[in-house]
Amino acid sequence: MAVTDPAEGSFSSKFTPAPPTAQENTDVGMLLSVMEHNGSYDAALRILRRCGGDLDKALMIFEAEQIVPRTPPPSKPERGSPPVIDLTGDGEDALSRALELSLRDQPTFGPSDRAPDPSWAVVPSNVEVNTSAAAGLSQEEQHLNRAIEASLTYEMLDTFEDVPVEERVRTGDAPVSLRPTQPVFAYAGLIIHGLFFVPQVKHAIARWVPVPEGVDEFETEINTHPPRSGPDHLLWTLLEAFANMDLARTTELSVDEALEAFVAEPWKNPAESPGDVAFQFYSKLSWTVEAVLNRNSATDSSREWPRLFHFRYGFSDSAGITGPFDSRYDMSIVRVSVPGTPDANDLLSCLALELSPGSPKYGREQVIFEPSEVVAFQLHRTHVSTGGKNDRTTFRFPKFVYLDQFLKENATLAAERKNMRNELFAEIDVLKKRKDALTTHNNRDVFADLRSAVHYYENIAEDIDDDIRKDLLRDSALKLRKILTKVENELQTIDLTIAKHQVKAASAYDCPELQKHRYDLRVVLVHDGLYGRNHIYSYVKQRDVWWKTVDYKVTQETVFTDPVGLHLNAGPFLMLYSHAMSAEEENARAPYPDGVKDSVKHNNISFLSSLPPEIQAKTFDPNSPPSTPAFPISQVPSLSSSIAEPSASPRLESMDLDD
Repeated sequence: MAVTDPAEGSFSSKFTPAPPTAQENTDVGMLLSVMEHNGSYDAALRILRRCGGDLDKALMIFEAEQIVPRTPPPSKPERGSPPVIDLTGDGEDALSRALELSLRDQPTFGPSDRAPDPSWAVVPSNVEVNTSAAAGLSQEEQHLNRAIEASLTYEMLDTFEDVPVEERVRTGDAPVSLRPTQPVFAYAGLIIHGLFFVPQVKHAIARWVPVPEGVDEFETEINTHPPRSGPDHLLWTLLEAFANMDLARTTELSVDEALEAFVAEPWKNPAESPGDVAFQFYSKLSWTVEAVLNRNSATDSSREWPRLFHFRYGFSDSAGITGPFDSRYDMSIVRVSVPGTPDANDLLSCLALELSPGSPKYGREQVIFEPSEVVAFQLHRTHVSTGGKNDRTTFRFPKFVYLDQFLKENATLAAERKNMRNELFAEIDVLKKRKDALTTHNNRDVFADLRSAVHYYENIAEDIDDDIRKDLLRDSALKLRKILTKVENELQTIDLTIAKHQVKAASAYDCPELQKHRYDLRVVLVHDGLYGRNHIYSYVKQRDVWWKTVDYKVTQETVFTDPVGLHLNAGPFLMLYSHAMSAEEENARAPYPDGVKDSVKHNNISFLSSLPPEIQAKTFDPNSPPSTPAFPISQVPSLSSSIAEPSASPRLESMDLDD
């Protein structure tokens, strides 16, 4: 699997648009005729493609880009000109108006057209200021501004950037990136890349040995060549990819051949959610891997077989689901609906709606009959971002989850715990309503008014040397103080009770019986809302360190505070969890076949020898010289870039890997 050199392949360093189709010619002609030919053919074609062929949307954008806005009078915008969003008012209201208008009328961003007014003038007009700071915008609100501007100016051009060879030297433990030549397959490359960081998957693939047809899988001596077709070829492709990601000394590898083997579907346009195509690709890939790893067990109901990706689920009142591998009952990825409401903006809350005792989504109890080593969640956002406060809240997901509450064997206990939690939530609602009745009336804060009244009678009101008035003020202050103290005590009691109920509800499932199956977060795929290889990226965990991979750029960053995509109905869209393991098991060296390791080693030596002398002097290759493997090395494809395979030469010492 050699890396495709963009200079030699179908993708040049400069993107060349494809010739227009007959339908595009017709649509462009219509655009130009409506605009009375006020614009160029190329500009119209570019906008039409940016809008995915949507003629109405293209016309709106084309009109906004081709007509030069006229300058209206200072106090009254001229009719027909694009609206100007005023960002000098209150931050949140201004931002909400900005988003609403940006989606409706393609506005022009700029200063307000209102006449100068001392009440809102912050600084003299000749003083340079930071717009965001002047408007008092928070960091999240600035994210919204940038998201709006990016969505209006974004052009769907994405070229493959060739990295200079001297910058491809891998240093330390940094992950290797897998790069597809075409951006439409970026999501699939990230999925294969992420699976490498799931220990159970990596070790299962590394231990796998292709078994020729007609040979029993338990034979210990199997002399075989790498499979060239069929499901075994797909698994071999993953095996080779993982070995290169583990042992290669280059920072990037092509994933084109792997994606071609798995027949990945393209992510066609910005209107299509990358989560949907990721769901299909992951389902197909996991099904193939599971079937090959358990070729005999999966079709024999009498044999136990390890579940790597697929857990068995169904309605708890079923008589019991048994039998061979069945797509009706075996699931590898859960599509989790995210409504965007404050009470369902985290993975566990949303997951409870999908797999939970008495889940209202199905009306019947959905449970897991047999758990798997790995479980994937695809986030499906069912709300449309409007720029409101809730849309600026980062979706939360834990470092680990316990799936015991969803298991069939724990259905009774989990139902009891859920009922207990629901009762606590109901009591909390009653207490909150009582608190609201004590403090507000007709949308007025009467508690604050009571405080003000007490303060007035005790500190401000004057007796004007009148004994009767003095007694009246003292008695009134005393009565109001007693009422205030009583209300304050009751409010304090309510707050303490609510806090206790919330803690108890949060720990409803914290018992040994429901904490046996812990799953740790391994991989998160994120989309910023726009289209292209640089707008979709991953976070992977390696030895307790989180790494972010954007195309070929790999950096250490945390995944839990990334706010990207909040205002474009995007953000995290795929998460991989797997059974918790000890650090020793998690970091153990994968047992790749000797021939694959030696192929990678040979390519390492060839790659390092191609570097300039000054770079070679700073580079350390921990591997010993390559050897001739048990099968012809020429049949082992390589992921390394522009490196020839070793010729059949006398056997040298094998690859020596230091832990």
